Amino acid sequence: MALARHVGAATLAGLIAGVLVGGLLGRVVMRIAGFTAGPGLVGSFTANGNRVGDITVRGTAEILLFVGLSSGLIGGVLYAAVEPWFGRLRPWHGLAYGVGLLATFGFTVLDPSNLDFRRFGSAPLNVAMFAALFLLFGVATALLFDRVRSLIDGRTKLARVTEALAFMALIPGAFATVLVLTAVAGLAEPLFPIMVALGLLIATVVRWRGLPDPIGYAALGATMLLGAARTIGALPEILAGF
Repeated sequence: MALARHVGAATLAGLIAGVLVGGLLGRVVMRIAGFTAGPGLVGSFTANGNRVGDITVRGTAEILLFVGLSSGLIGGVLYAAVEPWFGRLRPWHGLAYGVGLLATFGFTVLDPSNLDFRRFGSAPLNVAMFAALFLLFGVATALLFDRVRSLIDGRTKLARVTEALAFMALIPGAFATVLVLTAVAGLAEPLFPIMVALGLLIATVVRWRGLPDPIGYAALGATMLLGAARTIGALPEILAGF
């Protein structure tokens, strides 16, 4: 029960953070990128099929649903696994989590094959803005998790509602995690999702069984370095010609 409450609270926090940061703020970042592209590219289509300069309800809804919700769910599940480790870095644990996400999964967004980074506006500015979304998501998830856990531990009606929502987030969170990690396998080495899952599993078992902490940190560090190599390797190609 305690484990389900922990994972549910983290998943709910990630879901809310995903909608706010990955969805709404992500939409703002895309708008800024389109604005800095200049009037000459207004009406052009991005790699996703969106027209530069258009702000539609449908487009915003799609970003909230497919980007905000999915990234929020998996980000929340991942936070549930690493929170006991990043929690030691308070009050900077949220930022540390965001840095970890950027290093590990940054290449899924900072993709050299996506020419939009260079076509629309400034490539360095675009990279910086999308990288900042990872950091802000980490901070927002950590803050919301603390708030959700505080609410669940209470005895008010709001506490019961929050707990119910947290439990309801468990199933879509697990589904989104499997789906996203499977999709990531197409962007990186096929073993990458397995290595991520293995690293998180080892860290969880270490915490559960009371094994030496360096084992858990090594597992998480190896996972982060594996993704960081891909993320850092993508930057020179994206920024080429700047």
